[in-house]
Amino acid sequence: MFRYLRLKKHPQKVEPSPGSLTAKWLSKDANVPATLKQLNELPEGAKKRIYRALIPPNLLTKFNIDPISWKGRGDHQLTLKAEPLAGEVNISIDKISDSLEEFFCLQLLDNPFNGIDLNFLLISDPWSSRFDTDRHADGSPTLFGKARRNLVAEKQAKQAGLAPGQVRKGLAFSSIVLQQVETFLATCGHSAYFLEPITYTAAWVFERRGFAYVRGHKLMDDIHKEFQPGGRLYQALDGSTPFRQPDQWSTVRGRAWAIHDGLLDAIDAEWDKLRMIKQVGRQAGVETFPDATY
Repeated sequence: MFRYLRLKKHPQKVEPSPGSLTAKWLSKDANVPATLKQLNELPEGAKKRIYRALIPPNLLTKFNIDPISWKGRGDHQLTLKAEPLAGEVNISIDKISDSLEEFFCLQLLDNPFNGIDLNFLLISDPWSSRFDTDRHADGSPTLFGKARRNLVAEKQAKQAGLAPGQVRKGLAFSSIVLQQVETFLATCGHSAYFLEPITYTAAWVFERRGFAYVRGHKLMDDIHKEFQPGGRLYQALDGSTPFRQPDQWSTVRGRAWAIHDGLLDAIDAEWDKLRMIKQVGRQAGVETFPDATY
């Protein structure tokens, strides 16, 4: 249905609804979407009531955080950033003892066409082993391997079963969180939302969550084709690095590490500018790696 989805080269810009949210505004056409910027102009109590819908209560209670007050009874704390005049909301959970170590982060942004982007989603297990793939040996950030790479940490993470971009194992809550996001978006009058997958693994996961491609479907099909025995990516798995082992073609995680290692050079491509869309309440049915093994 959404195969090779195309948008207009120059989409018509839909101006965000003007003004703050008021009872009068809310009493008008309920199909008109509200922006995050409008929500962020509300008083703090009203914002908290609305944004509580984004976080599954059972995720919060797992970390002894009250789903109503958002106050923790343990070593974990929740932070909401929804500044007035800003078209974004950021909800994160970290340890009180280490506020720099977020293990949950959800960030939504207004986009220029009166839509919503899922800009960032992190759901990791704070009790699992940490691998410093996000930091170089000198402490500088790697920016998911785009700026620099910590090859020692990446090798350890790969051996531990992690995918590129992960520093800890996941918490298996992404499906539930995305359901909450969709309920929130429907309440605000949005029929779809967008994201840009950082890695091959992320693209595959979001396919399973019902997303389709605005850009990048052909690249994903080409990747699958060229990873088949005899294909150019298959042949490039020559064992020259720990991330290019011959058997990696057969799994999502194996392909992802090879692509992270620059394997797409073999087909004169790069992992860049992919964009995905999810229709609220609908599954696109996209599957670029049929019957995949993670």
